[in-house]
Amino acid sequence: MSKLFLLMPILFYFLSSLSFWIYLFTRNSKVQKLGHSFFGLGFTFQLVLFLLNTVKNKSLPLHSLEEILVFLGIILASIFYGFSFVYRKQLIEFGSLIAPFIMFLLAFSIPLSQSSQNLYNNFWFYLHVGSLVIAYGLIVFSSIAAVIYILTDRDLKRKKVNSFFVVKFSSSLSLIQNLEYKSTILAFIFLSVGLIASFVWSAVYIGKHWIWDVKQVLLFLLWIFYGFILHTRMIKHIKGRKGSYLTLVGSLFAFIVFWLVGHPTF
Repeated sequence: MSKLFLLMPILFYFLSSLSFWIYLFTRNSKVQKLGHSFFGLGFTFQLVLFLLNTVKNKSLPLHSLEEILVFLGIILASIFYGFSFVYRKQLIEFGSLIAPFIMFLLAFSIPLSQSSQNLYNNFWFYLHVGSLVIAYGLIVFSSIAAVIYILTDRDLKRKKVNSFFVVKFSSSLSLIQNLEYKSTILAFIFLSVGLIASFVWSAVYIGKHWIWDVKQVLLFLLWIFYGFILHTRMIKHIKGRKGSYLTLVGSLFAFIVFWLVGHPTF
């Protein structure tokens, strides 16, 4: 079966994730409908692949970890559709988390290849590196915004109206924090894309999804931490200096991963 056909669900779930996250900021109903449309296409491709494998093997494809991950993705998408049918618009935001999660599952489910040719000169490698560089750039920007917010807020509370940050920076605290928050969300999205591309690249060109080198493990932990940051902001509604301090911790973590740890040579 063509690898391009196997990658189509991942592509559609990626586009769905992107649309749902854009909707979180814009609240544009057309973008939300686009997210559901891409989600539906991804789910359809998943289902078709599952049925084709069932017919081909003359049994349900549930014998390997990869096949089980595909089935788990189908079940998760079905649960989302089921609850969305019951609760309608109350679960729109859940798509921004469900679609990326299924995308990760499908990235892990790609059949492994032992080919080592063209190891670094391919789409998935460039997508992996490019996405992470963009993510690191956003992390740097969010950390700068966090520092400005912390120092400005401190000076205002101490009534130091002539301090450097109060006088020289005309942006309001709400705007600074908004920039920090949006940069963090975008960083999380590009970290997700970078990790997915890493899984696919490793599977296709090295022969295993996870190579267990220090940088890949730390990158995964960094992704989890940024997910935690967004959780505290979106669910726990942690704002102000507490939120900015979390951003700076994430930036320090990213600095360690980016500068101080390297990949092995294959």
